[in-house]
Amino acid sequence: MTKWGVGPKFFIYSVIYSFLIIAVTVYFYPLFKMTFIPYGILASIGVILILTGLPFYIISLVSVMRAFKAGHLVTDGVYGMCRHPIYAAWVIFFVPGIVLLINSWIGFSISVVMYFLLQMLVKEEDQYLEKSFGKEYLAYRKKVPAVLPIGWIKKEG
Repeated sequence: MTKWGVGPKFFIYSVIYSFLIIAVTVYFYPLFKMTFIPYGILASIGVILILTGLPFYIISLVSVMRAFKAGHLVTDGVYGMCRHPIYAAWVIFFVPGIVLLINSWIGFSISVVMYFLLQMLVKEEDQYLEKSFGKEYLAYRKKVPAVLPIGWIKKEG
């Protein structure tokens, strides 16, 4: 396993599906346009999502690169919210933000497909981390959700 984990596979599959959805959106324009909310509001929410995701992504990336280099497991900060925050940033913040900016309700399927794709691919990373960090990773995995940081506020500790 490299420092990029399953990221390259996740990226390639996600980009292929994203291009397909964008092509469908453009081809059938304005069929998938969100007309029930003014574009100014959609764009504002999209920018807020992207700007919120940016520090989440950067902090995640810096933390994991430092830990990978040092051979440590990161379990605090954004990694205390979800085990795979780099991927989560794309699924939760970046893609929905971009979808709002391009104004295509069918574009939200990209995040859904990415989430399920990630659920399949991330098993490889989990196996690597379990092999590398043993009981420490198993305890972390039991306590922290994989992608969606749901319930992290209520967790014990």
